[in-house]
Amino acid sequence: MKREEIPINLARRISHRALIKYAESLRWRRVEGIDGDLALFHDPDRRERQIIIPLDEQFDDYGERVIDVISRLADFEKRPALEILNLLLVPSADILRFREISNEAESGNLPLDHAVRMIDGTRKLLLSVAHSVLVPRPYHPRLSRSEAEEFVSRCRLGQTERGSYVLSVVCPLDLSAGFSPPDREPFARQVTDLFIKTLNELLLAADGAGIDDLTDLSIHPGISANFCESLLAIQPTGDQSYVNVSVVWSRYLPRENGEAKREVRLGFEIFDIAAKLGPLLRTFPKPSVAENYFGYVDELRGQPSRLDSRPEGEVRLSLFDREEEFRARADLRADDYEEAAKAHLNSRLVFIKGVLERLPRLNRLRDVSEFEIVPIEELIQADDDVNHSA
Repeated sequence: MKREEIPINLARRISHRALIKYAESLRWRRVEGIDGDLALFHDPDRRERQIIIPLDEQFDDYGERVIDVISRLADFEKRPALEILNLLLVPSADILRFREISNEAESGNLPLDHAVRMIDGTRKLLLSVAHSVLVPRPYHPRLSRSEAEEFVSRCRLGQTERGSYVLSVVCPLDLSAGFSPPDREPFARQVTDLFIKTLNELLLAADGAGIDDLTDLSIHPGISANFCESLLAIQPTGDQSYVNVSVVWSRYLPRENGEAKREVRLGFEIFDIAAKLGPLLRTFPKPSVAENYFGYVDELRGQPSRLDSRPEGEVRLSLFDREEEFRARADLRADDYEEAAKAHLNSRLVFIKGVLERLPRLNRLRDVSEFEIVPIEELIQADDDVNHSA
């Protein structure tokens, strides 16, 4: 990036402490014996390569001097100056970048619906990984744990970048210490680390490793049905299109292996694996036992049969148990369908027993063995029990 393309108003917002910390993370060494309003650093391998960091942020030319430092660091690291600028603006954060390469994104913008879908998919990806950091599961019925929701709520959309379409997500590391034990990395770092590892595991599977062991959470804790389904939301159109995902880890918290950045290219093959893996993880382990559920009838989709003039067949329900709420469809016999119609007409609570199959769009309750409207007297008794216990 050319020097004049670095916004000077943003350069003025960068603290001299952030510049010093960044230079030190690259092993640049401060020249001792220089006092005043400037700090001199030199390249660890070439003493003649130097940068001058202004220490007084009230200088009239402070922004110009910061731009000069960023330009020199960009030359040293061989990376875009704007990328370094973004890191310096939020030094205590990891930054995720989603760059879409497609015909639609060539001009640097996307159709509004496409962009909204990409942002929503990115949010759900991070939310699913955050839940997997807390409790690895093949499927998270409700993405509502407070730690994960707070992490996502604190993430920010970063400065937009030129070149195709780039979505930048800033993940602050300074979440409440209660989310992680003192001897562990910050919760946000655990999320960004598991996120990029999980993408890389899908990449290895696409390269020939196969998907046979991807359902083993002891090996792949970040892979879940939620993750796979959210990944499909950011898939671009076109067989030759892809999304390049990268993470730049904060210089304020260097990784033990010294890695500062990692990239994963998400091509058609990875999205294809996610499409196959998602339904498998939703039904893993495969349910074989009928369970009890309560809920309400939302839709009636049955039809009369040749043998019975009364309608039977599919109904759609909003169900709940002790852990979650969800929607499902079920096929009912004529007698049960008649009860479902009464419940739907009168907004009555129903009881149903069957085997739940987790599916990407709408769950299915098969092998229904019981269906009935919950008697009003039972509801009254349940309310009385709650009031007495209170």
